Amino acid sequence: MRALLLQVLYTIGSERQLMEQLDYNLLLRWFVGLSIDDPIWDVTVFAQNRERLLAGEVAQAVFHQVVAQARAQGPALG
Repeated sequence: MRALLLQVLYTIGSERQLMEQLDYNLLLRWFVGLSIDDPIWDVTVFAQNRERLLAGEVAQAVFHQVVAQARAQGPALG
């Protein structure tokens, strides 16, 4: 989920580009829970796991929790 969030926030166009970013960006590695020595995920395996994650209940539960928190805070006034 964290890697997908990075992909959206930093407008990284593909999983391959995301893996390249994770390969050399220590801040992104830290955010997703990878240490300096950990190998980067295989792109095809990452894409398959993404599909399973988004099809499952975990992604829906996270989305509903984020929406509930946003509603509880109310609109942001500029």
